[in-house]
Amino acid sequence: MDGGWRRRGRTTVKGDWKKWLLTGLMLTAPAVPAATVWEPRLRIAAEERYDDDLRLGAGATGGQLMTKLSPRLGVEGRDERLNLNGYYGADVLMRHGSGKVTLDHRGALELRHLLSRRLRVDTNVRVFRVTDPTSLPRDGLARSTSPTFFTQARLGLTARASERVDVRVGYGIEVVRILESGQEPGYAHTPSLEVMYRTTRRLTLGVEYRYQGFYYDNSLSQAHGVAGTLRYRLTRPTTLIVRGGPVRYLAPDGQEGGWVPRVNVELAREGELFDLGFAVGHDLVGASGFATALWADYASLMLARRFDHQFSAFGAASFFRNGRAPSRDWTTFGSTPLVSQGYAVGAGVEYRFSRQVAAQGAVDRIAQVGVAESAGAAGDLTRNVFAVRLIVTAW
Repeated sequence: MDGGWRRRGRTTVKGDWKKWLLTGLMLTAPAVPAATVWEPRLRIAAEERYDDDLRLGAGATGGQLMTKLSPRLGVEGRDERLNLNGYYGADVLMRHGSGKVTLDHRGALELRHLLSRRLRVDTNVRVFRVTDPTSLPRDGLARSTSPTFFTQARLGLTARASERVDVRVGYGIEVVRILESGQEPGYAHTPSLEVMYRTTRRLTLGVEYRYQGFYYDNSLSQAHGVAGTLRYRLTRPTTLIVRGGPVRYLAPDGQEGGWVPRVNVELAREGELFDLGFAVGHDLVGASGFATALWADYASLMLARRFDHQFSAFGAASFFRNGRAPSRDWTTFGSTPLVSQGYAVGAGVEYRFSRQVAAQGAVDRIAQVGVAESAGAAGDLTRNVFAVRLIVTAW
């Protein structure tokens, strides 16, 4: 009996050893994700427009008809942990009256990758080389009619420290260069550290430290800011974000620094039939291509309404006001000789014949006035655009 007990005991120990070894291997071995699916993308837009073109030349008046071709080639990659989207696009604009042809370039890369259950990395890169500075995605960059290079890149690493706390380390860079003789590029480097605490399923509170380094024409200025964040989900598709705090601006040697308030309010809704995006605020920005750092007032509104699976309408409006840092004239009220401002409004409709083919009609008005520090001789960049376009998604 004793020998039988010992045999059974050795069998039990042996089985437990195998079980714990298998468990250890499962915990330490890297996860094997599903195969990544790669899909090419090709979209071509053909547009006919009437444009009060800013680049007609000195002494030119009125506008002219133009044809615009915009091919865009990209790739998408997806699996359980990866989401990647990248593309390169070109805009060929042919003017019927003058015969002048211009070529613009743009590209983007977005990546989101889950390194583990608690660690995520994401990045976003956008690059533009355009002959039309009013087409850039950041208001206030159009200071002349010259071609402009603009790039914006952000990298973030988010770690889940606990069930309710996330810690995010980020770095952003912006570069702007007005492609004129004698113009220097402007840079803005923005590392940051943010801690977010989910108090409820709807409410998240956070605090952020942000450093800004602005470099232009051999001059370096810096800023240190602390901001509190409130993120509240009003409904399932609607989120409100409020952020604010002080920013200490350190000007280059021999210039005056100061304090700048940072305020930002965003409301975003993404629904089945109706999308809304609204933002308003005041902040310190750089990488303008003509100054080290600027304060900026801004507001934007974007709407999209889908009436059915074929017909939809969209609209957008934005306003900006910029001045030299620091903050003595930061408010949108009042006026100084060194303040520029502008706005853009647009609206359009879209009809989808199929998943691959859609037609659009749009009207836009872009205005920038009060440009006292323009890089060239463009004091007023007002223009109107009326366009009809056909969009074909081949892949």
